[in-house]
Amino acid sequence: MTNTWILVCDAARARLFETSSRRGDWTEVACYANPELRGPPADRTTGRTIPRAQESVGAARHIIEPRMTRKDRSAQMFARHIAEPLHEAKVHRRYDRLFLVAPPRFLGVLREQIGDPEVACVAGTLDDDIVGLSKGDLIQHMCRAFPHDFATEKTSGATI
Repeated sequence: MTNTWILVCDAARARLFETSSRRGDWTEVACYANPELRGPPADRTTGRTIPRAQESVGAARHIIEPRMTRKDRSAQMFARHIAEPLHEAKVHRRYDRLFLVAPPRFLGVLREQIGDPEVACVAGTLDDDIVGLSKGDLIQHMCRAFPHDFATEKTSGATI
């Protein structure tokens, strides 16, 4: 029997599901939130001004462009926060296969933090923003996206 984990996330929140078989019921085992990216954008302002540099000659000042935006840095830290327990779980053999579902931009950041997909046992990835769907809708979406890995309603005989 294969233990499969499904991580459905975006830069603001993540949900981790576990299932033991193709037709098994999904159990939500963890939920993560990135408080910096939750809520309306007005709540995320820091009140800090844009950094500026003084010219060595003259009175001109120029804006210093940050190498990484605050939003990107927050997404990277959140991806690291999610990846650490996944690494630990893999070491302790809590899952055999891992599926990653996230919007394209965050999926790239998450892949960076997870590292080698073979070591992490990543069985599939899906670049979709579906973290807000209900559990039943997520199962149906995954059945359509990965028909060989997840049983559909017709073959499982169970209601979702």
